[in-house]
Amino acid sequence: MAKREIVLVLSMLVLIASCEGLNEFDYLQVVMQWQPATCSASNKPYPICYQNPDNRYSIHGVWPSLYSGAATQCSGSPFNANAISILQPGISEIWPNIINGNNLWLWGHEWDKHGTCTEEILFDQDRYFSFAMDTYIDYNLLVLLGNSQITPNGQIYSRDQVYAAIRAKTGKTPAVRCNYNRWTGEQQMHEVSLCYNHDASAVVDCPLNANKCDNYFVWYSWSTQKAVSEI
Repeated sequence: MAKREIVLVLSMLVLIASCEGLNEFDYLQVVMQWQPATCSASNKPYPICYQNPDNRYSIHGVWPSLYSGAATQCSGSPFNANAISILQPGISEIWPNIINGNNLWLWGHEWDKHGTCTEEILFDQDRYFSFAMDTYIDYNLLVLLGNSQITPNGQIYSRDQVYAAIRAKTGKTPAVRCNYNRWTGEQQMHEVSLCYNHDASAVVDCPLNANKCDNYFVWYSWSTQKAVSEI
């Protein structure tokens, strides 16, 4: 085989390998972030957020995910803001960019990085964002946690407590992710994911590897953590 042909074959093999698994996923995570924890993360430069956050959850994104925990590879149509114009102003309220206020940047980032994995078999852009909003409205995390006396009061809670509170509504186990509070150094509850099956028709148990918390952590409101930081 001529040298040029060998190079061509090798190039094709590399291309095939790089595309292996493209747009493949096993389940969906609808990820909701606790705004005060986002804005007080210890691994970010201060100030993190352009304004004080609200004491509420808001949507981070919908992430097609693999049971192995490996990163997905997504590719598809670029984000088009006109495709979701009908969702205004609701989407701005429950899916805001709390870091810098540039909502379009956040929505574009989430669609381009994650949403495109679903485009050929499940969601167009309008449906991707609508699905996230419907989940957020159907499962109000503050209410679900509050029903089990879990509130952002600076107390220590266990992952099992959060699991049980959300399972009481969904019947399935969520995923919980933490970060570290820049003022106290404590591990704090940051994000909760509700997981759906491959075709988004039912809530399912999240795999254990979707969690990023130890067994115990604190949960702060913005005013509570600021008060603690000033002691």
